[in-house]
Amino acid sequence: MARKQKYSSRGKVLNHPAFTVASYFVFQGTRYMSWGERSYKLGLTIVFALLLMFAGLHPLPALLFGHLLNFLLNGQLPVLMRYVLSDVDMTRAKVGKALEKLERTAGRFGVVDILVFGSFSRHSMKPTSDLDLRFYHRPDFLSAFLAYSYAAYIRLWANLNFIPIDVFCFSQAAFLDRMRADENPALLFAADEMRRKYPNAQNVDETLRHNRALL
Repeated sequence: MARKQKYSSRGKVLNHPAFTVASYFVFQGTRYMSWGERSYKLGLTIVFALLLMFAGLHPLPALLFGHLLNFLLNGQLPVLMRYVLSDVDMTRAKVGKALEKLERTAGRFGVVDILVFGSFSRHSMKPTSDLDLRFYHRPDFLSAFLAYSYAAYIRLWANLNFIPIDVFCFSQAAFLDRMRADENPALLFAADEMRRKYPNAQNVDETLRHNRALL
């Protein structure tokens, strides 16, 4: 009985909002990222820290505040709010606005395709859902750097518009093995590589129409 109570207490701590926020702040999604995007993310913290050190701040607080700046500018804050408050007010208009933004701007950064997974692809999106995106890019250094920069830009744009967008980048199809095997994503650009991997992939506009729980 004592052991069961111990594990129950541990579960309460792990599910506490304060623990969720702390974990999100420390890792900022890096555990899920590809090694390239993880390096980019950590590099931003270092760049911010160096700028603060040049401004006269001691290295340790500079690193801490650099990490905080990275969290505020390149974190998926509305997604975090979904876990903490369970109320992010996702609407059909917000999803449409995000998809239109992506369709209009992704090509400038060399993103080959954008895959939408999660509740959107399962036609079960609701006001407390987020938009689960994966940016497919070419594996060379420049293409990867541009895709990571675009992901950072979209995260900031989503934060300013309070749209919960969960976005990660990949260049190797094996990265998608982390997704649910029974889930067919919606493809924004329907690149040949992604259509071959997902022959039953959905059309983004049609998928949005199927998400009838969105207001």
